[in-house]
Amino acid sequence: MASPQRAAPAADPGVAVIGGLLPRGVETVEAFGDVPGEPVHPGEEDLVARAVETRRREFVTTRRCAREALARLGTPIGPIRSGMRREPLWPPGVTGSMTHCAGYRAAAVASVGTVAALGIDAEPHEPLPEGVEPSVTAPGEAEMLAALATTYPG
Repeated sequence: MASPQRAAPAADPGVAVIGGLLPRGVETVEAFGDVPGEPVHPGEEDLVARAVETRRREFVTTRRCAREALARLGTPIGPIRSGMRREPLWPPGVTGSMTHCAGYRAAAVASVGTVAALGIDAEPHEPLPEGVEPSVTAPGEAEMLAALATTYPG
């Protein structure tokens, strides 16, 4: 399995999780906080030109996670533009996904020869509404999440 890495200092002792959920050959990078004042990558400025500061910081950190994951794949790194539906436009031959929520940003990328498609999502550590968990977790994930909640409460 890919070994997750943090892209920024943790705001609290976060646990790298995404990489452990994905197949071998998927590169992941996670961040548990933003780097204050980090600039927008050249070629992406227009994507957050009108964004408030908090949105700009999450954008910058999440895209940095993606570039670090791409580098681990050996892919040339440049701006990660957005498509018509705001989806990330990955380099040719690469599939990937990015996610962000309160205090957490992550990216996962892989060669299309490794996986055909890739999607990750993260949400704040809060109880799910009744009946939602079975529709959003794979077999065994609920037990893993319960164990993590016991080990890392709050």
